[in-house]
Amino acid sequence: MNNTILSIAIALIFGIGTFLILRRDIIKIIIGLSLISHAVNMLIVSTGVFDGEKAPIITDGHHGSGSGIIFTDKLSEGILAPIVPSGVETPFVDPLVQALVLTAIVISLATTAFILILAYRIHEEYGTTDIRKLRRLRG
Repeated sequence: MNNTILSIAIALIFGIGTFLILRRDIIKIIIGLSLISHAVNMLIVSTGVFDGEKAPIITDGHHGSGSGIIFTDKLSEGILAPIVPSGVETPFVDPLVQALVLTAIVISLATTAFILILAYRIHEEYGTTDIRKLRRLRG
């Protein structure tokens, strides 16, 4: 994917999320927070793309150099992951970034569910989700 298009998409999602956070309705604020969270996750994943220089995988017992290999099964070439011959190289994406983003997605899901439950209770108790009306009800 083209980096310019990806950057524009991330900025657009972040901008829409910011716009929704500035609204008066609690549900729109929650949706805006979720969109900003997704935009940040997309940004983090896009920075973890392999640049083609040196891979962080140790092969042949040399700790200083990586070969840029990915562990995939190609039985026709005698490759059974993670056993890869030293001459086979393909680019890959850093898995650490994906693991961190997966953790962030799970935390974001739990937080969003909790906030939605609070918004439901507020609507059930006061009959509105408008922040200005809730401020007037507080006294």
